Amino acid sequence: MLSSKEIREKWLKYFESKDHLIVETKSLVPINDPSLLWINSGVATLKDYFSGKKIPPKNRLTNSQKSLRTNDIENVGITTRHHTMFEMLGNFSIGDYFKNEAIEYAYDFLLNELKLEKDKLYFTYFEEDEETKRKWMSLGIDESHIIKGTMKTNFWDIGSGPCGPCTEIFFDRGEKFDKRGVELLKNDEENDRFIEIWNLVFSQFNNDGENNYTELAQKNIDTGAGFERLVSIMQNAPTNYDTDLFLPIIKEIEKLTPYKYKTENYFIKDENQEKINIKFKIIADHIRAIVNAINDGVEPSNVSRGYIIRRLIRRSYRAGLQLEIKEKTFLHTLVTIVKNSLPYDINVKKVSKIIKEEELLFSQTIEQGHKLLEKELENKNQEFDFAIAFKLFETYGFPIELTQEILLEKGVKLDISQFEKYKQMHAELSRGLKKVAMKTAINSLAYVKGEISNFIGYNLHEKTAKIVFLANSEKELKITEKDEISYVIFDETVFYATGGGQKHDQGYILQDNRKIQIIEVFKDKFRNNVHVIKGILDKDQPVQLFVDKENRIKLERNHSSTHLLFKSLREQYGMEIKQLGSDNNENRLTFDFPLNKKPTEQEVFEIENRVRNYIKSKTDRYYIETTIKEAEKMNAIMTLEESEYMDPTNVRLVEFKNITVDLCGGTHIKNTHLIENFKIVSTENKGTGIFRIKAITSNELIDKYLDGEIEKETLLLNNLVEKNIKIKKDYQFDLEKTDDKEKQLEIIKNSIEKVRQDYKNIMKEIDNTEIEINVIEEVINNHKYFINFDIPVQNLKNQAVILREKNPNITFILGAKTGSKTLIIVSSKIQDSKMVLDKILNSISGNGGGNKILAQGSINDEKNAIEKIKGIL
Repeated sequence: MLSSKEIREKWLKYFESKDHLIVETKSLVPINDPSLLWINSGVATLKDYFSGKKIPPKNRLTNSQKSLRTNDIENVGITTRHHTMFEMLGNFSIGDYFKNEAIEYAYDFLLNELKLEKDKLYFTYFEEDEETKRKWMSLGIDESHIIKGTMKTNFWDIGSGPCGPCTEIFFDRGEKFDKRGVELLKNDEENDRFIEIWNLVFSQFNNDGENNYTELAQKNIDTGAGFERLVSIMQNAPTNYDTDLFLPIIKEIEKLTPYKYKTENYFIKDENQEKINIKFKIIADHIRAIVNAINDGVEPSNVSRGYIIRRLIRRSYRAGLQLEIKEKTFLHTLVTIVKNSLPYDINVKKVSKIIKEEELLFSQTIEQGHKLLEKELENKNQEFDFAIAFKLFETYGFPIELTQEILLEKGVKLDISQFEKYKQMHAELSRGLKKVAMKTAINSLAYVKGEISNFIGYNLHEKTAKIVFLANSEKELKITEKDEISYVIFDETVFYATGGGQKHDQGYILQDNRKIQIIEVFKDKFRNNVHVIKGILDKDQPVQLFVDKENRIKLERNHSSTHLLFKSLREQYGMEIKQLGSDNNENRLTFDFPLNKKPTEQEVFEIENRVRNYIKSKTDRYYIETTIKEAEKMNAIMTLEESEYMDPTNVRLVEFKNITVDLCGGTHIKNTHLIENFKIVSTENKGTGIFRIKAITSNELIDKYLDGEIEKETLLLNNLVEKNIKIKKDYQFDLEKTDDKEKQLEIIKNSIEKVRQDYKNIMKEIDNTEIEINVIEEVINNHKYFINFDIPVQNLKNQAVILREKNPNITFILGAKTGSKTLIIVSSKIQDSKMVLDKILNSISGNGGGNKILAQGSINDEKNAIEKIKGIL
């Protein structure tokens, strides 16, 4: 049996031996690709090579790319193969080998590397692609194992652009999974017997958008093999979850819950066990996606990617509640086991901290939701107003399913079907299929044969220009269509193209009083600035170009601040600090650098303060055009990111006198004082010894950020103070006030630490306080009991332990009133405490768990509860 690690290594090593370049897995967050919310396939990170935007490092590539899809999140845990995060194994040819070689590689790898039985493999092909059928047969595949497919099943087509037939490879797991046979493949029916493990796409045609197909001059291969599916087959597992990718996580979850996951239930079909298994699967799947997304820089929030991660955390947390996990936070404890299952580094400390904070927030949300529900239920209607249920979901993040469950317990109906119409507003957040990844392929750029444009926008924002290239994605045009995406190159342009870490300019084109907004600007392989537009342009008429000056200055602030930050880091840690990456847009900047330890708070303060001093120095910016050799003599700082976009015989330097001089093709602020202000908002670990600083500039953005942080931290502080007051009535705390927002935020954060320490001291005081209790035992069925429901809630557990140790021959049943429930603890050395608690819970509605010497839970308030308990003991 091969491990998942061995299977992954076999794939990469095999294709490396076939002259493919191994491409390391990339972040789940797409870089400079607004068309995708997540990297959702193996080809998604390579599409610029296929579209012609970039020259590939090699025409043969292979990877194992982590991917994320949440468009069918509801199926995760229910089906055998749905996942949010998964790995896609791929081998790609960009104008190199084609159909014959791709099929031969697949056959060779499956039979000779993985040792799969040929008779268990089945293949589908496009009905008009007889060449593929003949190729499989030439390799010894029996014709009965080759199934004809249609345009619907075996032709990859996005409506406009590159397309072509595909051949899918299936593995037959046998009759124990489904008595039906090959008709499942012929009828394209979903099943657990024939598992699709590999899809080979032959990109050989171009669709003009009206289903007219022509041969592509450059044919490509794009294949994808499901890693989790291959592992499942190689490990003879009934589902993907019963492999070494998920079982270690599931075993870790089992330590937290009284329930067990049972692999064999796939065949036994016990309904109750299936419900339990689903909850384990949800947590095991989601935590992998959560850990990887957060490690790649996404934090839980109410928008975009952050919304999805928050949803995954809360769905997992709720599954934990259903498994009766008692810990207030538990997901964060699974980060290490997830890390151990992956072939790349995870910052366990950072990721765990973020997950734990979100869990704590959600636990408070659940408490808030319960209170609001109880209040609304006072109306005692037979059907609950769905608008209120959705408000709980949208405003407080309270799961609609949890609302439904609580209402059902109260005998109140909720028409959950209404949720679908509300969900539509969020649906777009989780969309993004593989086909989208290749949708922006621009075949027409093949007609550009060299450098035909010049960027002159360093000091200019407006220009009259001529159009030298105009096309849609397929062909050159004289006039563009009103509603079609088009691509235009001017003889001269003032629009900066995305590059060197800086985002493209915004603005518009004016022609014959038609105003056309710039959607994007990127460089083609000849360094021409290609402008993406939507509107009517006539190639033969001149145009006027207008850069959005306000947006440009925001970009310049952040780009110049990146250089100042780089200088400050070198001052702080020495010249060994290198720029490993940067990303600047109108809202923020990020900077990646190597360091053997995370910067301390004091170091971050010094780095930030130094940049602010550079800003206050009011230093002018100068552009210098020279050669690489001359730049070296000037000790100019050169980064790999910048040098990619420059001709070594004609490079551009940006200089801030007596501060720094750097090789850079970007646009920059005229004087440092125009940056206004600088604030580091986070320092993250991006991998072993690599850190990322995220910062913002301008008085407006920093004021807005500080206001938000003050509001958030104040809310946290108030919650902590309220928590202390609940357990110590005379607890008081006064917050110092100041008009300096930076100082106020510092005061609040220091206060939070103080209040947390106060809480520890209060709890320590409670733990060391023994309440005087007159223990009067009762004998019931030959056992001695002491039952008392008047214990203060904060002393409940501590007193149960103290009394048990002092009176080892007595079973203690102690309770404390809290809201509409009574907390209850059973503590004994002579009986099984959990069995005693279970007896009570079987008679009085509630829930709980524990062990032989201490069990705890809660029961619904009932009249004469103590007498009822005595009667069942």
